[in-house]
Parts: sequence; C-alpha cells; structure tokens
Amino acid sequence: MKILTVLLAAIVLFAPGVLFAEDFYLDSERNTRTLRLEIDNDLIWGDDSGFSNGWSLQYHTVCRASWEELETVGLIKWVGNHFPTLDDDNAVVRLSHGIGQNIITPGDIRADVPPDGDLPYAGTLTYTLGWQKVNRQKAANFQVSIGILGPEAFAEPFQKFVHNDLGFGDPPNGWDTQRDTEPILNVGYQLAYCVARIGDYENDWAGQLTAAPSASLGNLFTAAELTMALRVGWNMLEGFNAYSAPPGRSLFQATYLPKPKSASPHAIEFILGARGTGMAYSVIYDGSLITDDDRDVDRNGFLFAVGFGIYYHYYNGLSIRATIQKSTDLLNPDAIPESSSGLKKTKADVSFGSLIIDFHF
Repeated sequence: MKILTVLLAAIVLFAPGVLFAEDFYLDSERNTRTLRLEIDNDLIWGDDSGFSNGWSLQYHTVCRASWEELETVGLIKWVGNHFPTLDDDNAVVRLSHGIGQNIITPGDIRADVPPDGDLPYAGTLTYTLGWQKVNRQKAANFQVSIGILGPEAFAEPFQKFVHNDLGFGDPPNGWDTQRDTEPILNVGYQLAYCVARIGDYENDWAGQLTAAPSASLGNLFTAAELTMALRVGWNMLEGFNAYSAPPGRSLFQATYLPKPKSASPHAIEFILGARGTGMAYSVIYDGSLITDDDRDVDRNGFLFAVGFGIYYHYYNGLSIRATIQKSTDLLNPDAIPESSSGLKKTKADVSFGSLIIDFHF
C-alpha cells in the first residue's frame, strides 16, 4: 500500500500539464495589479499621417486561480467560465479594463480639405473589457471594445492641443471633414503558444519562441493575424509579454505569471517580432456601413510588419517597454493624391513606435 501511494503521488506530481496553484506563485508579493499607460505614435518615422497617434490607459487585475475568485459581477465570471478556451483549468486568470483613443490623419494636415482619394481624418474613443487565461504553454485572450467614431471621440481637440498649444507639429486644419459619427463595436480573440523555450526564467538567461494567431471582428477592424515573436532576456517574464496595442485594433494583454519572491526584482528582455495581417474591413479606410460616409481609400488586403523592443522590468514598481514597428504599405501609394500645400503626401505604411509604462501595485 505504501509503495502504491508513493507511485500515485509521483504520477500526479510529474504528469505533463499538471500544475498546482502554488506553481503559479499566486501567493507571491509580486502577484500585483497593473496600471498601464501606452502611447503609440508615428513620430519616430518623421511623419504625421496614416496612424498618427494612439493612447490607452489600462487596468489589469491580480492573477487568480479561477474566475470565481475575481471580484467582479456574475456576468463577467460567467463569460470567463463558458467562453471556449477561457476555462481556468491548470492556468491563472485575470481581467483587463482599458480606455483609449486613436487618431488617423492624412499627410497634409495644413490643408482645409483633403483631396479626393486621400485618407480622411478620423478619431475613435473606446472602452475595452478583456478576459485573459495563461499558463506556461499557452494564453487565451478575449476582449470586447465599444466606443464612438467621429467628433464625439475628441480627437480634434486632443491633436490641436498637442500641435497648436504644445508646438509638436503643424496645425491640423482639416478636422471639419472627419469621419461621420457612428458607434464602434469590436471583438478580438488571440491564442498564444509557447513553441519553444530554453534556459531558466528565474535569475538567469532564457529564451522563448511564441506563435499567436488572432482574429478581430467589428466595424473598426475586421482581420485575421499571425504574430511570431522571439524573446531573450535575464529573469524575464514567464508566460507571455505585452506588445503594442492601438485601442480596439489590437488586444490589451498582461498574460504573464507572477514572479516568485526569490526572483530578483530586476529583469531585462529583448524581443524581435513579425506580424502578418489580412484585413477584410475597417471603417477608417473603407467607408461606413452605417452612415452615408462612403469615402474609401485604395488599400491592400495584406499587411506585414516587423518590430523590435527593449523591456526593463522592476517587479516591485514599474516596467518600461519601448518598441518600434515597421510595416509594408497598407495604402496603394500610386493612388494617394499629391499634397496641395507642398508637404509630403499621405504615407502608405502604418509604421509606429510605442512606449508602454506599467505600474505594479
């Protein structure tokens, strides 16, 4: 009987995929809430057209062993328990909330009216609710974004304050022609896989190769994507790191596991990533299906982007991530009209840089 007991215990302890709550360090002092400020801007490329600017303020809860342990309303727990792949078996879960704004402008922002065929002015303001489940091998992320497109998104006063009052750019004069008002509804889903990993994630060097297919459906962004990322670092996050996420178009995520108390509070990691996107529809580029605003631009259906990031983590206080992303042309450069004010015409790609600051508390 004693031998049988030991044998059964060994099977339970070493069976693949079996993880206990303490293996995820949920009782660690580094299982904290996260307040995130993200700024996405194309200023790094010396241009102010296409995707001009985005910002978001996000709140990610502590990690829990089940949805029932989260302090939230019953409906949100029900979604976590019943949406495919979000069940909490052998994983930790957390919620995310975020508000954010996107600003889209043509290249010649000094012109009062963009020429026909050029990218119209557009601004969105959204609220996002996300469900995240993660273990050492995979992470599932489901989110719903609601908001508004048009003057009510306050993109015009925000950009005019930055450009006119703070002096960071030419006066944007064409906001009277921005996209018409319409509600925004978008849902997104991503399933990230750890394809390969080497090294020790605690106080040592390690590496990880990740594949993350995702899909988005809605009037802001309907697309399918595949992201591949290579991470290398010392004492780096275990699980999956966060990547730049313009509000409503990408997924807010904090799909990483808490660090044990024995780990150093400091960490650094480098990431090299690539993303392929097949876009079916976006009101920004294709005109509205709801209002009479049928202005569209000649664009490609596929987009490829590469990115590089440097991350520093201080698990007792804050993390800082700086990334750049260079993309192929989304718009058809031959169809973009020339600038009437002598400025560069609207750029065809959607390259941008990001700064992400996390406060852990």
